[in-house]
Amino acid sequence: MCGMELFVHDRIAADFPSKPKTFKQTFMTTNPAATHEYGLLVLQQGKPQQVLAKFLNLMLNYQYGLSIVVAPDLTKAAELLAQHGERIRCVCVIQDTEISSAVALQALGMQGKIRLFLILPTKKLGMQRMAASGLEAISYCAWEQAFTHGNASLQSTVGTTLEEGGIGNLITDVESLPYDQIRQQVERRLRNINTLPTMPEIVMRIMRMVNDPKTTPDELERVLCTDPAIVMKLLQVMRSPVFTGTAGRTSKWTLKEIITRLGVKKVGAIAQQVKMINGLVKPEDSDFELQRFWEHSVATAIIADKLCVEKKLRLAGGELEFTDYWIGSLLHDIGKLVLGFFFWDWTTRLLGHSRNKSVSFRQAEIDMGDVAGHQRLGQLLLINADMGAEAVGVVGHHHDLHETTDLECLVHLADNLAKAVGLGFLPGDEPEFDEKAMAQVGVSAAALEQIKEDLEESTVEEIRTVVAQCM
Repeated sequence: MCGMELFVHDRIAADFPSKPKTFKQTFMTTNPAATHEYGLLVLQQGKPQQVLAKFLNLMLNYQYGLSIVVAPDLTKAAELLAQHGERIRCVCVIQDTEISSAVALQALGMQGKIRLFLILPTKKLGMQRMAASGLEAISYCAWEQAFTHGNASLQSTVGTTLEEGGIGNLITDVESLPYDQIRQQVERRLRNINTLPTMPEIVMRIMRMVNDPKTTPDELERVLCTDPAIVMKLLQVMRSPVFTGTAGRTSKWTLKEIITRLGVKKVGAIAQQVKMINGLVKPEDSDFELQRFWEHSVATAIIADKLCVEKKLRLAGGELEFTDYWIGSLLHDIGKLVLGFFFWDWTTRLLGHSRNKSVSFRQAEIDMGDVAGHQRLGQLLLINADMGAEAVGVVGHHHDLHETTDLECLVHLADNLAKAVGLGFLPGDEPEFDEKAMAQVGVSAAALEQIKEDLEESTVEEIRTVVAQCM
């Protein structure tokens, strides 16, 4: 399927008072033999309930691989529990009144077989604890402490309990397991999550071709020509001096000539870029600034390429593979796209914190609990699409440098140079160059300043033109 597979199940919008942006309820109709694992939200109407539900949806989806089913009341919750049984791994009740019936509480937790989380205002928790006295497998969280740090937060209350119950944290596991093993786990656990973009099929075909040293220009041309729209945009983009280094004659080059002159890998990578920019379609209810996002992403990739081609860095491991650093650079912030597409309200909270506290987007994520940071969301997306261990590693660590490989250092510097020349994800994004990364690749502050000046003079407007041609 080309484009984004927005939903894999029927999606019914709740008509709650917090319109127009409401938590989207997904009532699943599935084969009982399916391998879904669910988190059930029993969700009362109201704005605070909506905010808490969106947070839990983000967390349960991307940290624990749980699909979300939503019930507006205990009757519907009972139906869903009967339908899915123990494939519902946890139940989260979000409401401003306590449940006084011990029988109802036992039913919600399936007699203690699954974990029950009761999320209520502080003033209601005392009565709720009394009503649940003697019952097992119940945890509590006060609304007022949901987004704080420490053991009383919603993230800690739910996450710690799930992990103790054997539901592994995908985001943590990414760091501890071999790539092939984590890819299989992510594919299985995220197969049914309806808020994870899928890469267009032609992107995956091109990726396989450029990674095959036997691929010929003729073979790549045939695949590209199956999508005339991509060819038209690709010809516009590839004739840009930013890729060819020349002007004039390139306007007459055919696709075959461009592939022959610039190489299968470079043309293939740019074709992937063009298709992804047009294939990942923003939902109507998101205000995410897609053009600014792609300007920053493409700028990072082009700057990384210039740093390598012009040998501005000292790379201990020799030359880097073009496709590794191009895809890693282009998709380094792809997790922000997932947040902006499907969790726009949460992204708005992050942006507001960033603005009010004068901190970076990444620091805002950390300050607000790092429930599903864009680096780790990007990792999950790339793992799910099997984009390779190198790209996964650099996407996951372009801010928080991990092993400081040449590739990580390159993308980190290119990302911050893009910000330095005014092509950041946010207006006024300030660069934050890591001194360890600079030292590893032998580049000084003075050298970075000179590179910045050269980019401002020759490349910034060309990058904007390239993105405009892609979209």
